[in-house]
Amino acid sequence: MGPVRLKTMRYLLLAVTFSLFAAACGSGESDARPDESPQILAAAVHELITENHTFGDGPPPFTEYLIQSSLDPFAGNPTADGGAEARQLTDEERAAVELAVEPFGPVRWIDDPRDFQTEDLSPTIEGAVIIGVGEVSFDGDDALVPVSLWCGGVCGTWLTYRLTLSDAGWAVTGTEGPIAVS
Repeated sequence: MGPVRLKTMRYLLLAVTFSLFAAACGSGESDARPDESPQILAAAVHELITENHTFGDGPPPFTEYLIQSSLDPFAGNPTADGGAEARQLTDEERAAVELAVEPFGPVRWIDDPRDFQTEDLSPTIEGAVIIGVGEVSFDGDDALVPVSLWCGGVCGTWLTYRLTLSDAGWAVTGTEGPIAVS
C-alpha cells in the first residue's frame, strides 16, 4: 500500500471514528431541545385546558390553574413510578406556559400537588385544577409531551401529546400511547 493511499485510509478512519463518537455522544444526551421546550410545553398545556379538560365541549370551567413548578413524574401516566426528583421548569418554560394559561384564569405555581389536595383528592381551592407536564422528547421532527390535569378523585386525565412544528409554531396533532381518565 502506497504512502498516499495509507494517508487517505488514516483520514477516512479518523473521519469515521469522529462521526461515530459524535453520534454516540449525541445519543447519550437528553433529546430535548431547550430553546424549543417553552413553546412546546405552552402548546401542550393550552391544548390540555381547552380541549381535554374532561368537561366536554365549551370553555374550561376552572377558576384557577395550579401548575407544578417542576416536571411531573406522573404526567401522561397516573400509575408511573415517581422515580427521582424532577427538574424545575426553567424561567422561560414557566413564562411561556403562564402566557398560554392566563387568558383562562389566574396561575399559581406549586411545588407539591399533594399540598393542594383534600382527603377526597379535590383541589383545596374550589374550582381550581392542578396541571403537570413531563419532559419534552422528540420522535423525528415531532415533539412528545406527557401532561396531566387533576381536578378531583373522579376528575383527571393523563396523556401524551404529539406536536408538530409548522409556520405558525408548535401545535398538537394527536396523542401518543394510552390515555387515562378518572
